[in-house]
Amino acid sequence: MSLLFIAKLLVSALVIALASEIAKRDPFLGALLVALPLTSLLAMGWLFAETRDNALVTRFARDILLWVPVSLVFFVPFLLEARTRLGFVPNLLAGVALLAVTVWVVRRLLP
Repeated sequence: MSLLFIAKLLVSALVIALASEIAKRDPFLGALLVALPLTSLLAMGWLFAETRDNALVTRFARDILLWVPVSLVFFVPFLLEARTRLGFVPNLLAGVALLAVTVWVVRRLLP
């Protein structure tokens, strides 16, 4: 394993852990932190640092922009929790299933 990979792993894990800790104290602030494109920012930064390929990073950003709205279907079961009362694990599984189906449909519709 390269030193750069270990650095990417540590920084990325720190961001996720920080967001989780903040959400325990203030769910709104934790959600705001996660809603920021931190993952995209990190991934794009690491990609550019490793490749120095601006065109590749630009294509990556375009694809992220396409998939962000699609990924929002994951949250639908959690938004319906007050009515369904399914609990965390069923909502999580339903969200993953919805996301998988939506990704499959979008992949079939796009060239």
